[in-house]
Amino acid sequence: MTKREKQVIELIAKGFTNKEIDQKLHISTYTIKIHSHNSLEILTLQSLVQIVKHAIFSASYNTNCSMVYFSAE
Repeated sequence: MTKREKQVIELIAKGFTNKEIDQKLHISTYTIKIHSHNSLEILTLQSLVQIVKHAIFSASYNTNCSMVYFSAE
């Protein structure tokens, strides 16, 4: 996995939108989608939810979150 793909995963796991990642990393939203897709294939995952879970529970990423809480509204 490339350094940029790893950065995109970290930001997705932190809750950033594609547009916010675009602005932070200065890459297009299309490139973000490509990095996300490549990461899914490399990690043999099926969804962005699985990417987030993988990033949170893996020591390989700097997500600074130990637990994610979801509000049911």
